[in-house]
Amino acid sequence: MKVIFHLPRKEMELAGNKKLADLARELNLNPEAYLFVRGDTILTRDEWIKDTDTVEVYPVISGG
Repeated sequence: MKVIFHLPRKEMELAGNKKLADLARELNLNPEAYLFVRGDTILTRDEWIKDTDTVEVYPVISGG
């Protein structure tokens, strides 16, 4: 699968099908601090990501 990080922009390729929770753990990312998006859909922790998918990773930013 292709993983595209935003802020800073970086791309990487990973092999195999994975649950989002496993992908986040493999990337050392807290899934609550990032949005994982496939196409126009925000993914939840229990969703499967296929080897052929592209996932974009956005940091969650809040302010006030």
